[in-house]
Amino acid sequence: KGFIRTEASDPKLVDAFLAFKRGWDSFRPTDAERLLSLQVAYITLNEHPAGSKDQLDYAPGSEEYHVVHKQYHPVYRDILYARNYYDIFMLDLKGNLIYSVYKELDYATNFAANGTIDEQGVVQYGEWKDSGLGEAFEAAVQKPDEINVIDWKPYG
Repeated sequence: KGFIRTEASDPKLVDAFLAFKRGWDSFRPTDAERLLSLQVAYITLNEHPAGSKDQLDYAPGSEEYHVVHKQYHPVYRDILYARNYYDIFMLDLKGNLIYSVYKELDYATNFAANGTIDEQGVVQYGEWKDSGLGEAFEAAVQKPDEINVIDWKPYG
């Protein structure tokens, strides 16, 4: 928990999270459109092979999300490498995975156990709600002032 506590207490994390959240919210009108567009930009059109998608500092475009990604992605990629983490994830309070270093197929998807209602009033169910990361998200929502460590479970 030592490194996690250090990273979690860094005020820059709050700045990064808020910037990614603003970028996420303004990127496309709905979560479903964000999922599709961000996966295309950061996975499908990313020239780096699977397992190396993290090498892309930012996708082309003038959207705020790409500007934020350019600013913070190299920082969190360096932390991931230095700490030998599996990945670094940022989820919003709806359970949307708004940032991931590695950009695997869970990127831009939802982890909420009860799903979320998108901007069009459609319930989006958490595709990965039963995963370890889904459990970690729910634990963080239940106890937001604590660092919650969940045993890793493979999924996907």
